[in-house]
Amino acid sequence: MQYEYTAKSTAGETVTGLLAASSPADVQRQLRERDLFALAVKPAVGRRSGLGRSGGLRWGSRVSKRELMALTSQLAVMTRAGIDLASALYDVARQCPNPTLKRILTKIHEDVLSGSPVSTALGHHEHVFGRSYVAAVAAAETAGRLPEVLDRLAGLLRTELRMRSTLRTLLTYPILLASVSGLVLVALMFFVLPQFAGVFEQLDIPLPAITQLLVGISTELRSRFWLWGGLAAGAVAAFVGFVTSATGHRYFDNLLLKLNLIRDVTQSLLLGRAFRLLGTMLESGVPLLEGLRLTRASIGNSVLRELFDDLEHEVVNGRGLANTFLSCPFVPSAAAQMIATAERTGTLAMVTQLTGEFYEEEGETRLRDLATVLEPLIIVVMGVVVAFVVVSVMLPVFDFAALAR
Repeated sequence: MQYEYTAKSTAGETVTGLLAASSPADVQRQLRERDLFALAVKPAVGRRSGLGRSGGLRWGSRVSKRELMALTSQLAVMTRAGIDLASALYDVARQCPNPTLKRILTKIHEDVLSGSPVSTALGHHEHVFGRSYVAAVAAAETAGRLPEVLDRLAGLLRTELRMRSTLRTLLTYPILLASVSGLVLVALMFFVLPQFAGVFEQLDIPLPAITQLLVGISTELRSRFWLWGGLAAGAVAAFVGFVTSATGHRYFDNLLLKLNLIRDVTQSLLLGRAFRLLGTMLESGVPLLEGLRLTRASIGNSVLRELFDDLEHEVVNGRGLANTFLSCPFVPSAAAQMIATAERTGTLAMVTQLTGEFYEEEGETRLRDLATVLEPLIIVVMGVVVAFVVVSVMLPVFDFAALAR
């Protein structure tokens, strides 16, 4: 397959051309052998790539992240035990319960037996493993550190799975509580309050102001449901359209990193994962420029991607990472200082990985603290709202009871 590339030479010149390769990772390897640093690699125009979307640690929808983590852990253990990779792939493929992944592993095993490097064989299925995974394995092959790098990749996937599980666990109760409270409120407004309003009207009881307000709202919503329902649907559609647009996506990404209530959590989690992925790439032997590019491709937040664009620009122009991190408003100063020290001491790979682990753990702790605050806050707010509706219904009842005496 032909790939178009744009690269920088060690002299700073920009070079473009075509290369025949099995995957983008193979193109980058060939360019490194020529002392060129890839800036962009894409299939030649008019040719089909044969690959799905990829970037960072992403994979096809039919191979789950948990399955990829289990596969990587198995391969790491088996290669550490001295089993050659071809045999390890054969054993894992034979026991794999997922038919899609089993076919992929069988094909990779055949390619390795025919003499292809593991990274090249994986590159044929980049839509499953992702560019970061393939690049890390390619660098590990060159350095002879495949078991160690597989272990790092498994750890990275394991951490991401744990973080997702933590998020689901912590957010399930507040979301469920808010949903149930909302349903109770709708039932009171649309079913209970109109029934009481009819009774009060028959008894000719003067209604308190808050009861009149809620009865008026309920009557309006029920009588012209088509209007308010249409407006609500239009508002939801407009909101979804804005969120999915480039402007809206960037707005909410910026909000995630700067909103006072959640920024400590989101900054720690997003930066921690980015730092840890970059550190894993560098520890695996991936060059800094390529590691920045792969890390950027794995990031969903557009504002954070812009930061990595700036970092890549600095490196391409012969400058370091420290100044960009120090000037970034959402990167903690302690993290920026650690990166600056790591650049001076030549320990960037180790420090970025340790920094990532620290901020991921801190983000998880802060998330638990936030959930601890949110749960009683939601209970209090929804309790006040429901109590307001209940009181508005019961006040006329108390007035009627007083008149009946």
